[in-house]
Amino acid sequence: MDWILDRLVPTYDFRSRYTRRIAASPEAVWAALHAVTAAELPVTRLLMGVRSAGRSRMSGPMAEVLSTNELGRQEGREAVGGIVAKFWRLRPAYGPEETADPAGFASFAEPGWAKAAMAFQLSPAGEDTLLATETRIRATDGASRRAFGRYWLLIRAGSGVIRFEFLRAIARRAESTR
Repeated sequence: MDWILDRLVPTYDFRSRYTRRIAASPEAVWAALHAVTAAELPVTRLLMGVRSAGRSRMSGPMAEVLSTNELGRQEGREAVGGIVAKFWRLRPAYGPEETADPAGFASFAEPGWAKAAMAFQLSPAGEDTLLATETRIRATDGASRRAFGRYWLLIRAGSGVIRFEFLRAIARRAESTR
């Protein structure tokens, strides 16, 4: 398949992918993806609060919160968000303004940074829908790759819990419309 994520981050240093088969149409899953709120994700709120040392208050649709800067969308099929940052810092530094644009994000290569993109991808599976969330990280040099690697060791399990909770909440919403 031709995924936006493959164009934005074709090669990566770190990756996680979680999937869930949902007993609902792609349209219902897409709607649920964009309707799930922070109130439905207590573990996610807790982990994000710990990560931000309480500075962040999550509200609104979670697809918008988690995807940060939208870098691409194929309506009903894929939504991709991403950010350039020094994630490993207690107070992360964020990349230049031009990295909020898909072309600027894809081409950014200044040493000392990591590019992270997260996609939600829907694929029909008979009468069901396969929903995947994939995160890819590409460091811009060896030092940032090592720094991100240490950070990834600390947060990977929590990141996975967030993805599982999000997929479960989307499935619950989408399947309730059947």
